[in-house]
Amino acid sequence: MAQGSSCERFGLDFQGRPGLSPLVIAAQRGDTRAFRELMQDYDAMVMRVALMLTSSQAAAQQIYCRVFREAFVSVKQVDSSSSVFIWLYRILVKHCLEYCRRRRSARPSYTEADSSPKSPSALLATLPPTEHMVLLLRHFQNLKVKTLAEVFNCPPEFIVKALQDATNRLRRQLKPALRQAA
Repeated sequence: MAQGSSCERFGLDFQGRPGLSPLVIAAQRGDTRAFRELMQDYDAMVMRVALMLTSSQAAAQQIYCRVFREAFVSVKQVDSSSSVFIWLYRILVKHCLEYCRRRRSARPSYTEADSSPKSPSALLATLPPTEHMVLLLRHFQNLKVKTLAEVFNCPPEFIVKALQDATNRLRRQLKPALRQAA
């Protein structure tokens, strides 16, 4: 294997800094084979994250299709200042947020006075969509705060606050169940 070939494949130069790989450049020029090859590296990740964030196989499949359709149309927007990973994650999170916001507006709201026991997924579903996603991506995809800030295109402090708010909401919702169990 040639030195740096894996770095080039993922849009990094030989020192690990962001740069446009030959695959990205070819995809930007309209080479569908290069685009397919580039996206194969992210195929399973997109489906796994979409399924985790939506809890619905059907929704995850729709989001998966939308993400790669948008990625194909917007591949020219990838530049050397951002990685393909961050660019694709932004598209994925955007579509998952749209889905979660639509779903959230269609279901009845949970009140903290409701002390009936909830499953972990039901508790997570009560969080605002951004907090829900930040929490899951941080703790189940092990994305760092800095990476999440890049994905959500916001300061790291926003991510830290969203994590704190989500944790506090979950604690408040779990308190009654924990009291009943004691």
